[in-house]
Amino acid sequence: MEKTSNVTAGLGFGPHARRDRASSFVRRWGGNALTVFLYAVIAFVFVTPMAWVFGNSFRSPASIFANLNPVSWKTFIPFDEFSLNNYLQALGVGDVARGLGFALDRALLISLVSSVVVVGLSLVFNSGAAYFFGRLRFPRKNLVLMYVLVTMMIPQQVVIVPLFLVVNQLGMINTFWALVVPWYASPFITFALAQFFADVPPELDEAATMDGANLFQILTNVIIPNSLTGLLTISLLEFQFIWNEFYWPLVAISSKELMPVQVAIATQFTDRDPQWGRVFAAMVLASLPVIILFMVLQKYFYQSAAMSGIKG
Repeated sequence: MEKTSNVTAGLGFGPHARRDRASSFVRRWGGNALTVFLYAVIAFVFVTPMAWVFGNSFRSPASIFANLNPVSWKTFIPFDEFSLNNYLQALGVGDVARGLGFALDRALLISLVSSVVVVGLSLVFNSGAAYFFGRLRFPRKNLVLMYVLVTMMIPQQVVIVPLFLVVNQLGMINTFWALVVPWYASPFITFALAQFFADVPPELDEAATMDGANLFQILTNVIIPNSLTGLLTISLLEFQFIWNEFYWPLVAISSKELMPVQVAIATQFTDRDPQWGRVFAAMVLASLPVIILFMVLQKYFYQSAAMSGIKG
């Protein structure tokens, strides 16, 4: 009998084998259920505020507060009132909006142009610095890199006054270039690109050198074409940073014609008559370019994250 039990257990039919299979099934499905639950909680935390802002962007302030408490599906879905008036006013369409001075379309254009210019200049200048740190040999190079990383750890609020004085001496305060010049060089972008450049096989540099290529030709013809995923990822992060920048434009720009979108949204708050529907519409419009850009480039973003994980 004992011999028969051992044989059946070895074939996977014994009681011990059945218990092991049941325990493995419980662990596997229990772990999956816990993972799904955690993902659902994270999605709820992030999606709920966005859904509330998007739904109330089609409502008047009175309707927003009327459906605020108690919380129900009406809090998020504008079933009782649906109007594009908030979006039209935020974009400066109509006599009322023009009288109040709202023109979010111009602010969106300012933010778009400044973000694109900063990303372009950043890729040019930071790529050269990253090539130096990631590919070239130089005495005490790690000490210089450490100095660059230390500057990244200084809060922006600490350097805002010296930065303002420098930009003011250059005559750029309250001009478009005040939104560009302070950010064309970034220690974070330099460090991140240096890691991507370091992953390119060094044999390619040696082969290009044997063919008579100089350092600039190696950078432009060898390193950059083999680091496009990293460059696109860095461009996305830099674009998002400049697009969402608020503190520095608030200090450096006072003209309404040059205000980026984040500062323009803040000016729509008034003490006497806060038009929350219009503010929510402006928030939705300000979020769309970054969301669309991420949806277009998400494949490269995930590839970059996967490559970083494999390297780690």
